[in-house]
Amino acid sequence: MSSYRRSKPPGGFKAYVDFVEFEERPIDVPEEIEYGKAEPQLLPGEIVIAEANNVLKFAPLKTNKTGISGTLFITNFKVSFVTSLPVDSKEAEMHDKSLQSHFLGVHDVCLSEVDMVNQFSEGFTKKKRLFYNAPLPPRLSGLQLVLKNLRMINFSFKFTPAGEDLRVAQALLHHAFPPSIDHLFLSCGYPPPPPGIPDFCMAQDWERELQRTRCPNWRVSKHNEFFNLCSSLPTVVVVPRDLLDAQLEQAAQHFQGTRPPVWCWGSLAGAALVRMAQISPSITDKQQENRMMGLVHRCHPKKLQPTILDLDQILPSLKDIQISYIKLRELHTPDDPSQFWEQDRHYYSRWESSRWLSHVSKCLDVAQSAATAILHHNSSVILQESEGRDLSAIISSLVQLLLDPQARTMRGFHCLIQKEWVSLGHPFSARLGHTRNDVEEQCPLWLLFLDCVYQVSVQHPSSLEFTSEYLVALWHAAHCSLHSSFMFNSVNARHTASAVLQRENPHQPIYLRPVWSWWAESYNPPGKKQNGPSEDNLKRSSSREAFLNVHYIQNLMESLSASGAFRRISDPLSSAYHTWHRIESLLGGAGSLPFDSTATVVPLQLDASLRVDVTWSSLKPWQDCFCAWVSEPATLTLNELESTLKRSSPTSQHWKHLYQMYNTLKNHLSEGLTNGVIA
Repeated sequence: MSSYRRSKPPGGFKAYVDFVEFEERPIDVPEEIEYGKAEPQLLPGEIVIAEANNVLKFAPLKTNKTGISGTLFITNFKVSFVTSLPVDSKEAEMHDKSLQSHFLGVHDVCLSEVDMVNQFSEGFTKKKRLFYNAPLPPRLSGLQLVLKNLRMINFSFKFTPAGEDLRVAQALLHHAFPPSIDHLFLSCGYPPPPPGIPDFCMAQDWERELQRTRCPNWRVSKHNEFFNLCSSLPTVVVVPRDLLDAQLEQAAQHFQGTRPPVWCWGSLAGAALVRMAQISPSITDKQQENRMMGLVHRCHPKKLQPTILDLDQILPSLKDIQISYIKLRELHTPDDPSQFWEQDRHYYSRWESSRWLSHVSKCLDVAQSAATAILHHNSSVILQESEGRDLSAIISSLVQLLLDPQARTMRGFHCLIQKEWVSLGHPFSARLGHTRNDVEEQCPLWLLFLDCVYQVSVQHPSSLEFTSEYLVALWHAAHCSLHSSFMFNSVNARHTASAVLQRENPHQPIYLRPVWSWWAESYNPPGKKQNGPSEDNLKRSSSREAFLNVHYIQNLMESLSASGAFRRISDPLSSAYHTWHRIESLLGGAGSLPFDSTATVVPLQLDASLRVDVTWSSLKPWQDCFCAWVSEPATLTLNELESTLKRSSPTSQHWKHLYQMYNTLKNHLSEGLTNGVIA
């Protein structure tokens, strides 16, 4: 602690510092902070690198233009602002609904969330971007953090002792933009709870998926066991049954990224969903490409020709998508109220000009065409693009969401993302800009996919087991370095980073945490009262409540009330049995979403497909995500208050009623089993 911090400030302090008048105000530092009690909460292995005292934090666009005082810390994991002053209600709400609330406080920001760092003048009228490799000015009036989740935070060093501002800025710029992924804080030193989700890096995971879909004539190959076939694919892949491993290795050399065609999903009738890279530019002979397509053709029991979708030709380029995102980022991160109100007057026209919804519409349209080919024409679909790691992940995932009811459940959606995005090697690090070397490769395809799923949820409000709030939470979680699912370019890259960290810390086990472990960490069932609940447990319960679609679960319970359904609830082969166990996993306080590799596989049923209206008039700007941090959201100034209220979360009374239904069914089942009869 510096002597400056130990000295008592003149006069008392007030809870908030008025932005307009802070030129004439004394230093407003809480007594407890002044006497050395301002310390951040640290995780195992986390250390403080720099700190600045008497810092003012301003929430942008607040109508009262107020700030709070505290101490700003930079650790090897986060930016932490410590204050004893009241928490902004918006910040508290967003924090409670985040998947990283177990690791971060309300005023904390993970370093990997930081997108840009700007310095600004004392009157907030001018700003200049700071770079990790550029010299800093001799004195900083303040820093503005632009985060990847479209949030801005302003810190003023008006009253900060000289030198502390520069030390904080230098530490921030160095650690927020690392040269490689293993420089991030990836492990907090203790193991995560079991996520209950297969990682699709083992043969049995893919074999179960083949068994569930009952898609014939495909097999699991272990030929990539040491990543010798392809560094960006998992150690096991599903390939045509007649394709020998030696032939697979030979064929892979002809495709970009050495990624041959791989099976993702399929149906009993034989229609398969296949992801395939383009032939390498240096290869003029297309014999291998034609041969691979011929093998997909012969895998079909009826030898039907596959539908080939060249995504590089029919979908926007990654550059176009990134340009659209930058326009939306500028629209939703205004510097001051005047800029906000100016943009607000042209909000929808600027949103439309970004062409973001055009990209959403096109992705949904292509996915729906592929789903139609599979469902109505029994045609296999080959999704072909450069390396088969980007847009094909979006389309493949959406096809399964539209056709496969399991993908619409919380657990099924987790499995879908783990399979299509994590295991099959979407380059998260490059596309989300986790390192300083990724700038030219950035493109938020993950956000584009989540927006497409949001549009499905709007048009089918009771068909998905999860809510829009959960999709927002997944977007924010993708920028937290402790969620390893979204940190790496491939499974191989994850193994490599883990090995590097283990060598550097030989006496400390390295645990990389999949994002899905949040469910086991948030163990309280929604709507259920606890005896003497802790504040953290209540917040976790509230998070689950926000993430689960009450209407979907209510439909599940009502389906058990149908004639004869409840009698079949003890039959492991019946749909009623699996429906009841799904309800119990969601409402019964289970520590993880259950996964038993020995359990009977529930066959795929294609009798509940969804259709989406992809016209622009039917698509809605995802304001829950893009406007999440705008203090005065444009929705309220565009005569949409009524629709905003209609989209609000279900009341606690709705959850209470749902839980009463659950307990009634549970008691009835218990009594029936006791008596040996289920009526």
